[in-house]
Amino acid sequence: MSNFQCPNVNQKKRQVVMSMPLKPHKEWRRIVKRERRRRIRKQLAKQRDCLPNGNDNKDWIKAQEELETYIFEQVENSNKVENEKWLAAEAVALKHWKELQIKKEMLLKKQLELQAKLHQEWEMEKERKEKEAQRLKELEEENVKRQEEFMKNLEEFLNGDCKDPPQELLTLYESRPNCDPCPFYAKTACCRFGDECSRNHKYPGISKILLAPNLFGHFGLENSNFNEYDTDIMLEYEDSDTYKDFKEFFFDILPEFQKFGQVVEIKVCNNFEKHLRGNTYIEYSDVRSAVSAYRALHTRWYGGKQLSLQFCRLLSWSSAICGNNTRRHVHGGGPNRLKEKVQLQEVKEKTMVIPKVEKEDTINIDHLDQDHIDIGIKFMLILMK
Repeated sequence: MSNFQCPNVNQKKRQVVMSMPLKPHKEWRRIVKRERRRRIRKQLAKQRDCLPNGNDNKDWIKAQEELETYIFEQVENSNKVENEKWLAAEAVALKHWKELQIKKEMLLKKQLELQAKLHQEWEMEKERKEKEAQRLKELEEENVKRQEEFMKNLEEFLNGDCKDPPQELLTLYESRPNCDPCPFYAKTACCRFGDECSRNHKYPGISKILLAPNLFGHFGLENSNFNEYDTDIMLEYEDSDTYKDFKEFFFDILPEFQKFGQVVEIKVCNNFEKHLRGNTYIEYSDVRSAVSAYRALHTRWYGGKQLSLQFCRLLSWSSAICGNNTRRHVHGGGPNRLKEKVQLQEVKEKTMVIPKVEKEDTINIDHLDQDHIDIGIKFMLILMK
């Protein structure tokens, strides 16, 4: 019943109540209910009047049924079209999904193959490292054993119990075995290019001659190659000062080298070239003395420098020393002029005595003590062409 109530029922109700005179509550309730029933009857009557009657009602029902049928058919057709579209889209999506699954399977297969390959390589690398570690361990043990045997033979050789040196010391190391020998290194055991030289350098394991590179350091040597910008640096410094300090240097190192055997000759280079400057050659009478000196003095400190001794072999002193030195002939001028004026024959590196030095440039036996009788010393100037 409430569905047929007027939208303004409450408002009308209030109007009726306000228009009614004041009465008892029971009678007031009776009047309100009566008015409510009356309004409902009027509303139902209006709705009945709106409905068709007789044949009109049947036609209307038929039209409504046809309309519903048409709407249903349209909905069915639309659903069919949408279903076909959905099936087509589903087929495309399914096709893409299958292709994606195939790609995933291929990718997974490749990953598994790669993992298997990496695992196999890791196993092979592990096995190789284990073999390499085992080989290095065996090699180290062998080297330790050989080193102990070598040190034992070396001690016997140095103590005089064995006549021949250990076989390991007789090896010859070559920087470039397949190249021609370097003439500079063969004559002076020095080369300005060092190990980067394109010629072959032969380094002996042991020899009678020890070379101490740049052992003799002096102001006169370091500043002998002055140029046009520092022409005043050597004005108050003479070659005799260099020679005086050299004599002190000689008598300082000689007793130390004599501790290990008979020293036959000591030669020192006086040259501004870095690879020759202050190089000191010490020749012993036998190999045992040279090895003993090398073992005791190598890496020791002298004059603020750490000694780096090395064995060397020279063709002969005459091939290493300039002929002008043996003839007591000295060209004037500085080292650059000497290199230009000295007539070289077969050698590139020459030895010359210091200019303006008299008989003291060669120390004779008469000038030495009794302990130095067996020493012949010459102060050399070796120049590169």
